[in-house]
Amino acid sequence: MTPAPDPHRPIRVTTMVDSLLAGGAERVAVELACALDRDRFESHVLVTRDDGPLREVLEREDIPFTILGRTDALDLRPWRVAHRHLVEDADVLHSHKFGSNAWGALLARTARVPLVVHEHNFSQEPSRSRRLIDRRWIASRARRVMCVSESVADIERACGVPDRLIELVPNGVRIDGAWPRGAARAELGLSHASFTVGIVGRLRPEKAHEVLLEAIAQLAVTQGRDVRLCIVGDGPRSAELQLLAGKLGIASRVTWAGERRDAATLAGAFDAGVICSHWEGLPLAALESMAAGVPLVASAVGGLPTLLEGGAGLLVPPADPGELAAAIAQLMDDDDRRARIAAAGHRRVAERYSFDGMVRRVQNIYVDVLATERARRATHIEAEPAPLFETGQEAA
Repeated sequence: MTPAPDPHRPIRVTTMVDSLLAGGAERVAVELACALDRDRFESHVLVTRDDGPLREVLEREDIPFTILGRTDALDLRPWRVAHRHLVEDADVLHSHKFGSNAWGALLARTARVPLVVHEHNFSQEPSRSRRLIDRRWIASRARRVMCVSESVADIERACGVPDRLIELVPNGVRIDGAWPRGAARAELGLSHASFTVGIVGRLRPEKAHEVLLEAIAQLAVTQGRDVRLCIVGDGPRSAELQLLAGKLGIASRVTWAGERRDAATLAGAFDAGVICSHWEGLPLAALESMAAGVPLVASAVGGLPTLLEGGAGLLVPPADPGELAAAIAQLMDDDDRRARIAAAGHRRVAERYSFDGMVRRVQNIYVDVLATERARRATHIEAEPAPLFETGQEAA
């Protein structure tokens, strides 16, 4: 059994994430690891698969990281390396997203390290196998299950995760993180004259970029409005979506900004922000848009209705280009309403979704988990499972 941490040294936290691509969950994982109080905590980031733009953040903040470069989920060699060199010496293993949570449960068992898992998102109907893995494999080992919104927590409960494990930890953002509007627009090459709608997110099916492209086509082609779109992000649907923009007759109105690790600084570039996903947890892009004083239009899914309640944004049904176009038109046509929504959104994020508040909450969870672990070990409540890996031999 791994000995309890020395109270006179920092708590060693290994953060586990799939990749360093600049997605929302990945950014939360990396930014949390960088922001921990260095007098109290020592971070190491374990990246199981891909390198990416967030490497620059870790290097700038001098946070050690290891990239396993896993390509085959069933190849155990990377996990033996992770087990021996990174997890055995940790006091807490903090995993993000389902894949890392599942592998984190294995490593936590073999290294006998307390596990904190972090759920960022869920489809509306998780599969039977997903429910089983969450309940029987991940939750049976986790000491806490952090959820970014009540909607995510509700699905975890429906999967059978005990309520005593669930902690609601909403994402948080820096209120002053965005550049001034002029500088952000110049960085993205946007005109100062046209009304510009912005969307930030990976080009994946659940983000439903086609819904926004169709809405922009209704506004620009059908109604003849001077509106443009800036898409920040990259992903597997890039070519497909660019082809669709051409078919809709709006190719010249769309700026494809690509993946940007500095997306938060560019949030103020837009006249309106959009989240049109089929499902969400609590997207960073929504919080950053609001923090930058940009009015947000979002599909009524996941944690977004709670975020935008009371006039802090406009909600539309998912997968409805007509309703999305109508909401954008409202913002285009009413400067006063646009300003009121922007101000209300900014207040909402400042009051409830600060980055520092999120960091404090996570640090407190680490401390509580370790205190509970010491008590458990002292009273011998739990019999630890035998290691699954032979740790006396290096991986090939």
